[in-house]
Amino acid sequence: MYLYFALSSLFNAVTSTLLGLFVFFKDRRNVVNQTFAFFCLAVAAWSYPYVFWPLAKTREGTLLSFQLLHIGASFCSITYLHFVASWLGLTKKRAMKITIAIGYVLAVFFASFVFSPYFISDMVPKFSMRFWATPGLLYHYYLVFFFGYAIYSSYLLIKHYNKVTGVKRSQMKYIFAGMVLSFAGGSTNYLLWYNINFPPFCNILASSYVILSAYAIVAHRLMDIKLALRRSFVYISSVLAIVIPASAILYLTDFYFPKYLILISLAVLVLAVSVFSPTRDYYYRIANKYFFSSLYDVREVITKLSDGLRSTLDVTEVYNFISRTLIGTFHTKAVGVLNYDAVSGQYAVQFNSGFLLGDRKIFSGDKILQEEYIKKSKIVVVEEIKSVAYERHKEMIDTLMGLGAAVVVPLNIKDEMLGVMVLGNKESGDMFNDEDLRTLETVASQAAIAIKNAQLYGETRGFSVTLQKEVERQTKQLKEANVELQKLDKAKSDFISIASHQLRTPLTAIKGFTSMILEGSYGRVTNVVRDKLEKIFESTERLVRLVNDLLDLSHMEGGGMEYNFAKVDFDAMVRSVVEELTPPAEKKKLKFKWRTPDENIWVWADEQKLRQVVMNLIDNAIKYTPQGAVDVILERVDGNVQMSVKDTGMGMKKSELANLFQKFVRGTEAPRYYTEGAGIGLYVAKQLIEAQKGEVWAESPGEDKGSTFFVKMPEMKGGTS
Repeated sequence: MYLYFALSSLFNAVTSTLLGLFVFFKDRRNVVNQTFAFFCLAVAAWSYPYVFWPLAKTREGTLLSFQLLHIGASFCSITYLHFVASWLGLTKKRAMKITIAIGYVLAVFFASFVFSPYFISDMVPKFSMRFWATPGLLYHYYLVFFFGYAIYSSYLLIKHYNKVTGVKRSQMKYIFAGMVLSFAGGSTNYLLWYNINFPPFCNILASSYVILSAYAIVAHRLMDIKLALRRSFVYISSVLAIVIPASAILYLTDFYFPKYLILISLAVLVLAVSVFSPTRDYYYRIANKYFFSSLYDVREVITKLSDGLRSTLDVTEVYNFISRTLIGTFHTKAVGVLNYDAVSGQYAVQFNSGFLLGDRKIFSGDKILQEEYIKKSKIVVVEEIKSVAYERHKEMIDTLMGLGAAVVVPLNIKDEMLGVMVLGNKESGDMFNDEDLRTLETVASQAAIAIKNAQLYGETRGFSVTLQKEVERQTKQLKEANVELQKLDKAKSDFISIASHQLRTPLTAIKGFTSMILEGSYGRVTNVVRDKLEKIFESTERLVRLVNDLLDLSHMEGGGMEYNFAKVDFDAMVRSVVEELTPPAEKKKLKFKWRTPDENIWVWADEQKLRQVVMNLIDNAIKYTPQGAVDVILERVDGNVQMSVKDTGMGMKKSELANLFQKFVRGTEAPRYYTEGAGIGLYVAKQLIEAQKGEVWAESPGEDKGSTFFVKMPEMKGGTS
């Protein structure tokens, strides 16, 4: 029996010490944490000396233990009131300040008299106790002070209970439950003082208010009171079911077989440890069956939800089934589902059952809550957010509380935010506990997938009908447009072909007669006239090349381009083009270089069309290079013949290179150097070279850094290409 008293007190002492330190260091600047830590310190100061009186064998030793334990006990009720007042925000009131100050003065007063006979008048054998205290005159007033302040604390809790909601209401239930348990257990210490034969077996319950109060205040999220009471019932019942028989056995052993007390104590300890888990499980079953029955079975809820969601792809049925499941499970007053629009950052109501929204369908989001909770799939408990960060989320919290929303559950699939489920308050007024929130997390993950699938199915079904109609309409329009385009394309090709043919004859005549005049066939030509005639000749030559390009373009698009393939000496052909274009290069004072292996290099090609491409590329390099150099290089590369034309001219942007060989495309800076270009030559060159199994491309390091154009053709070896 004495061993039990010592161990139970040691449990109270250690529990109070550890929890007091934990709460204090969790936020040492918080007044609530400070006062709770002082309260725990007082309980510990009472409990540690309490350990020694059961072990004391003499009157003096027992008396000293009783005197020391009452020093801490004197401060228990006043520190508890200080904590309750701080937590309820009452410490700034003048009357409360005075009450607390008087309480500390009285505590110091009584603590200073514990060693006097006015507090403990004597220590005598009493009933089964070796020694127990007899109260002195001051002890009666001490008990009035002790219970008076404790009862006043209870009065404050009851008074404010109906004024608070949500988290604080649940916390208050814990504190009040802890106080009832602790005073019911601790009061058993005072019965022997007044000659009532009831040893303090329930003293171990004195730590209840420490444990439950600490849990209510510092826990990140509270369970509702039913779950707390169920667990308290289970553990208290389990402990009592073991401690009471064990105490009885030890008491009888000490009375009848004192020689075997140590051996029996060890045996009882081993037996108690071994039967604690089965005993706890048994009381859990009793609690669930008769007293605190679970409102739902998690596995049953999830299984039913999964089966229901798999049975339909209709989004309305999905919403209804989720709503029925949530209302049936949690007895919540309302359920809503909102979709999230990432572009606008707003939430649109998709489903509502129970919330009074009126005509409102759109709600703005809270960016901070979005980042800290919704994106991370963390459930938002409205009351909890209100208690810790109301000013940061004032608008959103006011909106949610105005609607009667209790929790906001994110609907996410990996990194995609679909929206949220919003649940109203429970019909019972209880908070959503940890078990509820874990269940909601599982429900949300399944609901998100089901909603996404249903939405995609609905969109696909609607889109397929719309798509079919649109395809039929567009097909009809495309057919009509295609017919018109074919007519226009034919008319364009015919026009280009006719115009080109009609232009070629007079241009040839102009070019020919101009050449004859310049050569002096019609007499001497003055320098002024010669200059004008040369410009006419050059312009006519440009027009002839343009007409030829247009004719080639017309033949290509009409499929009438003919190629006369033969064995061509690429080296000789390029050399002749270089010689022909040397005068215009020298006229612009360009360094015009030509490098070649200086030997026959044969390719299989249409010589006229290949020459046309080479002429175009070298001529362009001269035109678009205002100063510097133009290098023409012919070489063998990996079994092919490659000609490169490198200049120091205008260069090109990387974005221009991709479209350079398209029809009617010129570089953005080209008109600044040469205004007459039409953007046809390079397109024609590409078509001609590729038709002869060759490649043509261009490279440039950037604007004003020059360009290099390449032509690659398969080399003939041994008479074959």
